[in-house]
Amino acid sequence: MLPELDLARLVSAIGILAHLSLASSFLGTIALAVIGEYLWLRRHDQDWLNLAKKFNIAATIFFGVGAAFGTLVEFGLVTIWSNFIAIIGSAIALPFFLELFAFLFEVIFLPLYTFTWNRFSNQWVHWTIGLLAAIGGYYSAYNILAVMSALSVAPPGLQLVNLAEQGKNIAGAITWLAVFQNPTEVWNIFWWGANVFIFHGILAAVILSWSGVIGVVLYLYLKEKKEWQIKLLRLVAPTVAVLVLIEGAVLGHLQGELVLEHDPLKLAALEGMFWSGLRPDPLTSFVAYGDFNHQFWGYYSWPADIRPPDWVWIFYLGLMVAGGILLGILTAGIGLYFRFGLFKRIVPPLLKPSIYLIPALAALASIGGAVAAESGRYPFILVSSAPSADGPPQIIGLPVGPGGLFNPTLQLSPWLAALIIIVEIAMPALAGYMVYLALAKPPKILKRVLGEY
Repeated sequence: MLPELDLARLVSAIGILAHLSLASSFLGTIALAVIGEYLWLRRHDQDWLNLAKKFNIAATIFFGVGAAFGTLVEFGLVTIWSNFIAIIGSAIALPFFLELFAFLFEVIFLPLYTFTWNRFSNQWVHWTIGLLAAIGGYYSAYNILAVMSALSVAPPGLQLVNLAEQGKNIAGAITWLAVFQNPTEVWNIFWWGANVFIFHGILAAVILSWSGVIGVVLYLYLKEKKEWQIKLLRLVAPTVAVLVLIEGAVLGHLQGELVLEHDPLKLAALEGMFWSGLRPDPLTSFVAYGDFNHQFWGYYSWPADIRPPDWVWIFYLGLMVAGGILLGILTAGIGLYFRFGLFKRIVPPLLKPSIYLIPALAALASIGGAVAAESGRYPFILVSSAPSADGPPQIIGLPVGPGGLFNPTLQLSPWLAALIIIVEIAMPALAGYMVYLALAKPPKILKRVLGEY
């Protein structure tokens, strides 16, 4: 039986991943709706107008279910990690405040976009409304990811105050506080390192959702061979391949440098450096420093009670890195095949398995990256490191477990945890089924609102 804290972490992790799948689906589909309408306005191609309307429907469903489910997840997180807001609320208040305005953009402009097709004499007005809805979605993601970034690497100027060392506490339960030294330093939540994390996360969301689109359209293409399917694959498949390259070679590298500088213990866990003391790691040394001789502190150099799980490297190297590389190769080959007719002997036999492989690789890479990022710095959040004269860098952060964020009064049984997990998994599945019904068998009211498509 899992300890209660591990059950709480499992329930929270699955809930967050399920919500992220809905948020990613919204970001991907609203972007394709706006792109599709733009291409229709420029080319007057009816296929792109039909596709824009379909992706608008999907985006609206994903947003509606995602917003409702997000409220449920937020309630669960506050219940399980009851000290979270009390301890770090002032440190992360700014992005949550700005996210409220982004959410209002989504709530106002997305329904307006959905219900005003063919209502304007100048169609660019309608496209602008869709663009504003998309901006609201992406800006919302920007602020939420800024908070997630801070949980992994403490922003500059953030102080972690241990009240217990001063003989103090709050309400007899809270022994830590995270505060900025100066009120104006709250803007440091958006520092350069945070932006690397943020754009890495946004690209991951688009890659995940567009990979799902590729899988669905490939399935339809192999059955129907319609022109609109070819047009969409020509756009989406090579774009995903380019985004995967940027995600790994540029943003991934920059994020690795941040981990190297601010959390060397997390680096050791991610790279599988299972030794004690200093030892060279040729591959990591070459990627980070351009030579093969740099030495790194091994995973076992730190005390056992602060080390992250020793299986984190499986999610990092086995799922995120390997899955991302395979996804990039596969989408690049399919994209070049549909766009330029290349690899005519290699790609056609791969199309049928790619229906499942592309979404699966994207999902595994996303899950691997999320688990590696969050579990890699466990048992702390707001992590930073301080040099040590006679050993490995000292790892500093707020504890996640008892004495930190965890609700000490919570009673979470395995049966209750299992029930919550079932609900968490069911919500994205429900949203996907609703999208299928809306597109495959659209009701009359939907046809009347959007016009025939």
